[in-house]
Amino acid sequence: MYKALRFGVIATIFSLFISAPASASDTGIAYALHDVRAEKGKVCMVGHFHYGKTSRPFPSRDIAQKAAIRHWSTFTAAEYGSDWGSYGRAASRSANCEKVSRTNWTCKVKARACRSGRSTARR
Repeated sequence: MYKALRFGVIATIFSLFISAPASASDTGIAYALHDVRAEKGKVCMVGHFHYGKTSRPFPSRDIAQKAAIRHWSTFTAAEYGSDWGSYGRAASRSANCEKVSRTNWTCKVKARACRSGRSTARR
């Protein structure tokens, strides 16, 4: 029930911002749902983390980590717009990778989404 309620709230807020002027790559949802602040020349969500993980084991740690980052970026950009979907720009990044067999790795990543710019005002 909580997920359905959260989806409903997000859908309602999204519909309110659809008519407001915003960058094509920023949905405006980040400002409606989360506190944001300027940090080191970018604007970041405060205390709200997104997570990414591999969907299956990969033959190297590097490939597994890239897959987890791709998952993080895809989900974050879909929810908030591509302005927020850069893992390289994200704050408080961390990765946890482990060898699950002699030749396979899985990874999980975590970070707070950030967009470029100094102003916390909605674009």
